[in-house]
Amino acid sequence: MSELLAIPQREFDLYAMHLPHGPNYGDARLLSTWRTKRCTAVGATFSLPLPEPYGFLALRRRVDRCFALVEERVGFRTHDDALETMRAGLRVDDGPEPMPSGERRRLPLFDLEGRRPCSIFKLLTQTDSHRSAARAVEELYLALPQPDLNFASDFQTSNFDARLWELYVFACIREQGTPVVQDSASPDFHLKTDSAEGFVEAVTANSPEPRQSGFPPPQFAPTDPAERMSGDAAARFAKTLRSKLQRAYDQMPHVRGRPFALALADFHGPSTMTWTREALPTYLYGLFPLVKETASGKVATAEPLARLRGHPHIPAGLFRDESTRGLSAVIFSNAGTISKFNRMGFLAGFRPQGVTMQRSGVLFDRRPGALEPIRFDYDILSSEYARLWPGGEAWCVELEVYHNPMASVPFDFDLLPGAAHWFERGGEIVCKTIWKNSVLASVTTVLSPTLKRELGRLA
Repeated sequence: MSELLAIPQREFDLYAMHLPHGPNYGDARLLSTWRTKRCTAVGATFSLPLPEPYGFLALRRRVDRCFALVEERVGFRTHDDALETMRAGLRVDDGPEPMPSGERRRLPLFDLEGRRPCSIFKLLTQTDSHRSAARAVEELYLALPQPDLNFASDFQTSNFDARLWELYVFACIREQGTPVVQDSASPDFHLKTDSAEGFVEAVTANSPEPRQSGFPPPQFAPTDPAERMSGDAAARFAKTLRSKLQRAYDQMPHVRGRPFALALADFHGPSTMTWTREALPTYLYGLFPLVKETASGKVATAEPLARLRGHPHIPAGLFRDESTRGLSAVIFSNAGTISKFNRMGFLAGFRPQGVTMQRSGVLFDRRPGALEPIRFDYDILSSEYARLWPGGEAWCVELEVYHNPMASVPFDFDLLPGAAHWFERGGEIVCKTIWKNSVLASVTTVLSPTLKRELGRLA
């Protein structure tokens, strides 16, 4: 097997995003994972609770570099038998698989074809510090069921953020094992299980400056809690969501009568996504969170909010508006970023020599009565960081779903079981999640050999 390389399961899981169920293997337990030297084919052996327990998966690249499942077999008595048959199924000396009949060939993501790239695209493709992200981005693009024809050009130029957000949303959906297709021009994603279905349209709050303008200085959070949670950030979310709702996705013939959600991310300014999260539920539910002193100590509460601060023409409480009953939920994450793709690529094994990553931030403290978050600061390859979540960091650990209590058609929790779900119960907004640790905000510091040398000279 000298032509095959043993790889970590996390690397194989990234390639498994090409499978309809993503990196979810049911009752199967992966035993070994492999790829060819040029990553033209990948495979895995597994065991099942059967009399003849061993089996394998074999995937090969097509001519457009997407992976196709070419063989999946069970019923081997020994692991060696499954491994040897898998090796033969990978056909390491053969050319790529053909395109399926009638399927269009997607454009290469990193081929500029004469276009002038935006600054962050150049950062992604021309620096060692972000090579891990580039690998993760490309693999997820190839795994998309049917990206539109201008996806690559958008990603390279002025719509980089919006396309990156689509990739992140897709990764979260497929990672959770929910079947997802792109069978219509809009909404972006159609989710359908045996018991539930829904549609999701991705939307971003964007910067007024084009991406080609470089890297402007960061925008820091207002020190006034009222401004931070109900001011300009909330108004920005309001304008973005209202603009999308005017397109009446829920009334499209293929969507009508089915759950519809908007997946929202904030790319309005540098670093704003690290602090604008609090503004979204304040706007959606029209409730302003407070900490009050009582005879027994401090308690968290909320007061109704009628209008956004500094924006008296914008009413708070999108979900209280009868005209928005066609919106089943708003999906949100502050992690649809290059940093997230960089971490996930790095954890999958794509690690340029000498590059290190450190993540610091705050976790939601779920202990009864806790009012302050828990701070963390870890090397992402450390055991302490890995223990924050079973199996390590996942794409969906920062994903949140805010459910509309007045929705005509509710969004089924089982469509996104790995998300944190916020919903109204007994007049209160409560959260349900499978994760013990939820990141509220974080910063990832990436150090490459070049940066380390520069810092050493400055020290």
